[in-house]
Amino acid sequence: MKQSRSRGLVQGPSGRGFTLVELLVVVLILSVLMAIAMPLYLQAVSNAQYRTCRANMQTIANAVQAARLETGALNYGTLIAGGVTTVNLPDLTAVPVCPNGGTYTLANGNSSSNTTFQVACSYVGAYTHSTFQPGLNNN
Repeated sequence: MKQSRSRGLVQGPSGRGFTLVELLVVVLILSVLMAIAMPLYLQAVSNAQYRTCRANMQTIANAVQAARLETGALNYGTLIAGGVTTVNLPDLTAVPVCPNGGTYTLANGNSSSNTTFQVACSYVGAYTHSTFQPGLNNN
């Protein structure tokens, strides 16, 4: 075996490479970084999917409001009872798709006079997408 001139340590024939301890330290540091970063990344992905779904529900709500004006329906209950669904809204060229695979439906809103409506997403998970009612849910 040769003696290294720079460190004065005895090394193997090539004199290059990392020791097992150095490799273990690097793996440990990477593991700690992943343990911190992975939950934050997964939360950011879930939050982005939730916000995308909410934006899709707002888009559908805008199309429903436009359909009511175009058809001259007295209220949203009449429009929805008349067969308007997310599939046949005239101003939507394509029905938005929930990033988690939920489906969108229309329903009457919380008022008894049918002056409101809700867009609902069927997805139930970590961030339940639930419903969007214009004028009530603005986020």
